Amino acid sequence: MACILLAPMPALATGTRSSERIFASAFAQTSEGVTIHYLHGGKESPHPTVVFVPGWTWSASIWTEQMRALADSRRVVAIDPRSQGESSQAPSGNTPEARADDLHALLPKFSESPVVLVGWSQGVQDIAAYIERHGTGRIAGLVLVDSALAAGPASFTVDPEGTNLLLRRISLYAHYPSEYLAGMIDASLAQPMSADRKSSLVRASAKTPTDTGIAMLVSDLLTTDRRGVVGKIDRPTLIVAAENSGEIEALRQMARDIPGAQLSVISGAGHAVFVDQPVHFSEALARFLDDLPGTKPR
Repeated sequence: MACILLAPMPALATGTRSSERIFASAFAQTSEGVTIHYLHGGKESPHPTVVFVPGWTWSASIWTEQMRALADSRRVVAIDPRSQGESSQAPSGNTPEARADDLHALLPKFSESPVVLVGWSQGVQDIAAYIERHGTGRIAGLVLVDSALAAGPASFTVDPEGTNLLLRRISLYAHYPSEYLAGMIDASLAQPMSADRKSSLVRASAKTPTDTGIAMLVSDLLTTDRRGVVGKIDRPTLIVAAENSGEIEALRQMARDIPGAQLSVISGAGHAVFVDQPVHFSEALARFLDDLPGTKPR
């Protein structure tokens, strides 16, 4: 395990060729009839396509800075999972396992070769479910961002205080969804965000119906113990953590448990590490991608 401690840096400069890049919007339908929206772009290359998976209720657009940082050298894709963003609202199957099946159905549309999966928060649970259900044959590498693997029902024993807090937050979300979503964004950040951008993120998250959002939270964290998947990860893995993450010790343990995993700890960032510190996150991601087997440094 390699541990990299990074200090804060300013956000990516605007006005560059990469920052002006526009990503195409597209839709694909799964065999279940669920329509998945995704953004895609970048350059055709021998490098693995990088597929970004957002967190709970967030949309693909949250990844655009990272997509821009990579798009001059490789293909990039970011998805709206079912019931999030511009994807269709699914009346059932709002679980990591169903989202993993959606992802499995979509990957051949993105690339004929194995891809690198980058998952944040809920996206980490989706990737764990993907590996459990579909293995690692389609995967060239994994990037797991600031979320430990869910303990499922064991959470009530392993972390009773945190589980109690989660249930109280679900109650708040059920009664005050707009206020909760705004507070969630604030709680995910350590750096200031403009009021306009925050409002845009709240509107995007509000596209997920509240009842669906509650079902997602429960299935993400309380129904399935996904910790055992570390024994099935046999691909290069980067774990990215905020220095002050409440799960930092669990993330360090994940890095120890996954053979050869790297741990990148980024300071000056909240849970949304890549939003607070886009330059440092993108640099850590680029180094990891360049070191993948068969990949030559740029």
